[in-house]
Amino acid sequence: MNGMSNKFLLLKDIIHNGQSEETKDIYENLKRAKKEWDNAKNIFENVSNPDLVDYAIYNVDAAEKRYMYILNQIKNGNVQ
Repeated sequence: MNGMSNKFLLLKDIIHNGQSEETKDIYENLKRAKKEWDNAKNIFENVSNPDLVDYAIYNVDAAEKRYMYILNQIKNGNVQ
């Protein structure tokens, strides 16, 4: 089993070979932002207390904007 994990680590290193730390970080931030957006949508869909609806809407909107901002940074080539 240890040989299997070493192969995975080598493949991971090959995939990220040549990418700067900034590039790796921006893609990690994009993945985190997508997860936060998905979580916010899930909370909104399941909120039952009317007092929390505005809060849930705000969180979905904020998470979406953060995700779109990071995605646009990548698309516009603002990542090394």
